[in-house]
Amino acid sequence: MPLPSYNRVKILATAGPACQDPAILRRLILAGVDVLRLNLSHGTWDDHRHFIEAVRRLNLELGTRVALLVDLQGPKMRVGRLEAPLNVRPGDEIYFSTHSLAGLTDLPVVPVEYETLARDVSPGDVVLVEDGRVQLEVLETDRKGTVKLRVRAGDRIASRKGINLPGRPISLPTLSEKDWEDLLEAARAQVDWVAVSFVRTPRDIQEVRAFLRRLGAPMRIMAKIERPEALHNLEAIVAESDGVMVARGDLGVEIPLEQVPFWQKRIVSTCNRLGKPVVVATQMLESMIHQPTPTRAEVTDVANAVLDGADAVMLSGETSVGAFPIETVRQMQSILQEAEKDPRIYRLPGRPDPASPTYHSDAVCWTACTLASEVEAKALVGLTYSGYTAFQLARWRPHTDIFIFTPNPRILNGLNLLWGVRAYYYRRHESTYYTIQDTLHILRDMGHVNRGDTVIITVSMPLRARLRTNTLYIAQVP
Repeated sequence: MPLPSYNRVKILATAGPACQDPAILRRLILAGVDVLRLNLSHGTWDDHRHFIEAVRRLNLELGTRVALLVDLQGPKMRVGRLEAPLNVRPGDEIYFSTHSLAGLTDLPVVPVEYETLARDVSPGDVVLVEDGRVQLEVLETDRKGTVKLRVRAGDRIASRKGINLPGRPISLPTLSEKDWEDLLEAARAQVDWVAVSFVRTPRDIQEVRAFLRRLGAPMRIMAKIERPEALHNLEAIVAESDGVMVARGDLGVEIPLEQVPFWQKRIVSTCNRLGKPVVVATQMLESMIHQPTPTRAEVTDVANAVLDGADAVMLSGETSVGAFPIETVRQMQSILQEAEKDPRIYRLPGRPDPASPTYHSDAVCWTACTLASEVEAKALVGLTYSGYTAFQLARWRPHTDIFIFTPNPRILNGLNLLWGVRAYYYRRHESTYYTIQDTLHILRDMGHVNRGDTVIITVSMPLRARLRTNTLYIAQVP
């Protein structure tokens, strides 16, 4: 059986018609996909369950740990249903309305699914459709449901396209009724990660976490940074989340495009400093939706995300609807492997925070990563139940391979999103010495280490107490 490709920076691929065939999905996983993203803005739960079941079957068949991430739609403001796309020209005047204006105007009326649009805009504001393909200026608003606009740029407005108000706060809640229903379905399906769209404050993450706790769902929560309000609250949002996504699509509409690269670096740096995994997303290999090779600029973009400190990079349309999904993942894998040769991505600066309530555990993990470099260890092993040790070992970017052993099956696949982490199910905890020797034998039998190699092991003692990591052990492979 062919083994899947391995890299430290992980690859998220978006599910869609292009990879619906289990044979294609299998080849994607073997090419290097670590996490499958289910975009809840599209498709039905029958579609999503098809992918969930397929990934789980393939994980069993291939011995892989591909994680499942659901991406909530959020308060998506959209054009409603049009009988046909509306052709427009600069200078044209039209109405956006949440209700029918039949017989009340001679101007074209575009239905919108955005109940508070008329209250959220003022004359002079800019409204964008389809990520800026159509640009409009607000002329009038009745503050109830209808807005009059003049077309500045663009040629047509089509059904179901997104609406953005760059720089303007929106009054819609971060999570819609659909999002809460989707969260419930995701909990029932026992996926590993949930991405919350259009996060504005830490409270958005707190509300989702409270909801999941009531359901008894241990999903980890990823905050998508794509609103100006999130940039103002960045530090607090990162601290509250389990992970962060630099969602450059909507972010590049909400703020000036030229600011996006600098915010990407700042977001990634903040996540690195606080020890939270960070995903860089949107248009990474966009041209490969239609052609078998990427542009030089796209290759540079992916490599720069690695050098910035990203834990993972994401493919969207490239794997969901693209003509070359497998070639895209292979190309992404090749770029990552070349970028990972650069020594600058290893050993992030900084030290654990003495004021943290987990300082002692954090210090053990930091020391393990430092020691692994000093003694040229072949592997770093973390034994954990909650998965916290995996986050901490990945946080410090050791050059040494990271292997996580856990008796908790619910966290296994979710750890696959973390930088450099490979996780294995392990439940034999007879004694600390026996467990350490057993894990060494397992790694040797799998070909990850050889006889005589040095291995650094972090563990909590006593084992059965499930305390935070408190012990560091240096071993030689027998």
